[in-house]
Amino acid sequence: MKKAIHSIDLGKAALYGAVLVAFWTFVFGVYFWLIGWIFGASSTLIDLNLANWTSYTVTTALQVVWRMLLNGLGGAFAGFFVALVYNAVAGLMGGIVIHLDDA
Repeated sequence: MKKAIHSIDLGKAALYGAVLVAFWTFVFGVYFWLIGWIFGASSTLIDLNLANWTSYTVTTALQVVWRMLLNGLGGAFAGFFVALVYNAVAGLMGGIVIHLDDA
């Protein structure tokens, strides 16, 4: 069975881009947050006390959340733009034809 994708919903593509980019920003943000914790403890420039660790933890957590929001906006724009271009090209060429098996 042949099916053709003639257009992509712009809102869903923007949401997909936003969620995808925000998720990966969170994953890498937490990774670098932990790396800072692990290797920051061996630094001679950091006075290891509760105030510094609490400040680092709260500041870094807020930075990760802030970057998730900003990068999510960029991802939403990218998803919207890619879907817009696909819809324009698919309108000229008829879309992408996919062959599906009847299973």
